[in-house]
Amino acid sequence: MAERDTTPPGIVAYLRRRSAVAAPPKPFTTRAYWTSKWMIATYTLLILFVGSASLLFWDLMQSRSTEDGSVIPGLNGDALRMSAGYAAFTLLFWTACFWLVDRYKPQYWKVLLLVVGWGACVAVTLSYYANSWIASKMAVFDQMSGVEAIRAAVFVAPFVEEFSKACIIFLIAVLDRNRFSSRVSGAVIGGLAGAGFAFTENIVYYARAIVYGSYTQSAGDVAAAVRDLVMLRGVYTCFGHPLFTLMTGVGVAFAVASRSKIVRVVAPVAGYLTAAFLHMVFNGLASVMGEGGLLQVYLWFGLPMVVIVAIRVVMTSVKQGRTVSARLSDYVTMGWLPETYPAAFSRMRRRAWTLIMSPWHGNVWRTWQLQRTVTELAFLRESITRGVVDQAGLWSERDLIERIGELENKKALADGTGLRPYLPWRHKIRALAARTTAHSRQMSLSQGLVPLKYSAVDPRWGPPV
Repeated sequence: MAERDTTPPGIVAYLRRRSAVAAPPKPFTTRAYWTSKWMIATYTLLILFVGSASLLFWDLMQSRSTEDGSVIPGLNGDALRMSAGYAAFTLLFWTACFWLVDRYKPQYWKVLLLVVGWGACVAVTLSYYANSWIASKMAVFDQMSGVEAIRAAVFVAPFVEEFSKACIIFLIAVLDRNRFSSRVSGAVIGGLAGAGFAFTENIVYYARAIVYGSYTQSAGDVAAAVRDLVMLRGVYTCFGHPLFTLMTGVGVAFAVASRSKIVRVVAPVAGYLTAAFLHMVFNGLASVMGEGGLLQVYLWFGLPMVVIVAIRVVMTSVKQGRTVSARLSDYVTMGWLPETYPAAFSRMRRRAWTLIMSPWHGNVWRTWQLQRTVTELAFLRESITRGVVDQAGLWSERDLIERIGELENKKALADGTGLRPYLPWRHKIRALAARTTAHSRQMSLSQGLVPLKYSAVDPRWGPPV
């Protein structure tokens, strides 16, 4: 392959897209930002989100008549608003957890918005209508009470819901597979899609309980029943959808990081089937054991799975730090980066402290950009050494090295070790004292006065103060 300087720009752009290598950074302009591919995808999907959510809740708010002449009231605005407040705590909890785990190369806010929005709007709407249609086709002639619902919950819902949530994962992998820099990235994208799905599903369940209690005299203490349901779905079994869809995200991440074509096909399918199987087991146990048995499902099935997955994700995140250190050491050996870079950018505590010190000793925005650029360079180097990215990655490598130099010249702080914050007026006093001392020395030299020099007899001695 020819060098970049002698290759036509069109060929370079094609080879970069084929290898999923980021294009060279362009000067920031407002028009370019609002017309980028991610912003166009955001506009399109936001319209889809609003339309699908409106269709879903319009259908749920309609009252329905049963065969015996009774009327099932639809959901109302007050019940939906109250339910959204209850469900928001679970969504915020999982968003914070996944955000804290994905620290070395965090996802852009647009990606997080699209993932959560897809799960909360499009995936729920698709599953709602697909589950109803498929369940009606699976109906039996001798319908026993509850049998049809259990059959749909076990054999239909897991495959339909996991497929609808996985669509956004595959869409991101097609648009920009660099978002899957590791298995942690796949877990974050999949987990947030599941958390968004659970958010809307919980709203529907809570609102149905509120409306049922409002229209039924024998419902008893409605507030206590809703609180129990919130604790059951929003606390004890809140791991469900994030855990299931996380498996699909990890499968896609495995496929993106592999050189084998077989793995690239099998890994996403295996991740999806694992998610559907776990979902099937959970729904089956919950259907057979009832609501009271959900706590047993939580203790014997959910909690061990959550602990195992959490430990594995944390270990993978720690491994990311070792990868960043090893790959940056390659550039230190070649003389392209300073010796302090591997330790400064592979340890989260030092990165956080550097970012905290940047307002006093640098520039906050440039420091954050430097940390992202250096991390992206390390993961690119890892892809090159694994053979996932071909020589087109070398062009991006050079762009990132040049970008690092530009950010350093723009007051980006690379390492904040040993630095401390200071009060603004103390900094001014220190600067004034330094200027005064320099002016005094200049005046002494101009008047022919030579400063005294002392011989270094003992290194502990010094000139008189």
